Amino acid sequence: MRNRQQLAGRARGYTLVEMMVVVGLMGFMTVGILSFTFQAMRIYNYDSGRLMVNRDMRTFTAGLANDAVASNYFRIYPSFQTRTAFVTDGLSGDFLVLAFTDTNKTTGAFIITEIIGYYRDADPTNPTSLGPVRRFDTGPPGSAHAISTSDQTKDLATLVGLYAPTSTSSSNPVVIQLAQGLADGSLFYDYRDKSVMVRGQIVDYGNGLNVATNKTRAAINTYNFTVSPRG
Repeated sequence: MRNRQQLAGRARGYTLVEMMVVVGLMGFMTVGILSFTFQAMRIYNYDSGRLMVNRDMRTFTAGLANDAVASNYFRIYPSFQTRTAFVTDGLSGDFLVLAFTDTNKTTGAFIITEIIGYYRDADPTNPTSLGPVRRFDTGPPGSAHAISTSDQTKDLATLVGLYAPTSTSSSNPVVIQLAQGLADGSLFYDYRDKSVMVRGQIVDYGNGLNVATNKTRAAINTYNFTVSPRG
């Protein structure tokens, strides 16, 4: 009778070894589940970044092509901060200015009625760093930010100084979230003073992740296209 009671008592409990085995199995299962979850999040963020890259590329190419075709000529400057002198054939920069011109109907003078700029807002001391691409527009005649009638006869460099946002401004609309140039570390390349070759990479980590701290693989796509003002 006593032996039966002892056996029944033993059947109702677990030994320390059994408990350790169960805890170990649960630990392995938890690690596996967490690993799977992290991997799924990395894949999700990468796919999200790839969609954003494709979206940015379509928006950028379509917008720049439309602006360039409607403009009369262009100038490329080394950067948004360095805009005292433009680059010439075979050189590149990070600041593209498109000029829209007309003729004054009264005086017959050549005038600039509007300027549109695209620039890469990156660290000027590090040409290969990532930065957003921004756009500004003075607007056509009659708009709120249009070039005044008294200024329209001035040269483009002067108008850039007067109407382009300050070199420290980051308030202009973002066209691409993150980009880096490929042509000598810059985004825009002057091809024979007739066309603008855009050479760069769009980078996105997806899901609004912080570039400096996240460990997610970046989605990267290289773009290379050419636009030409109508002249």
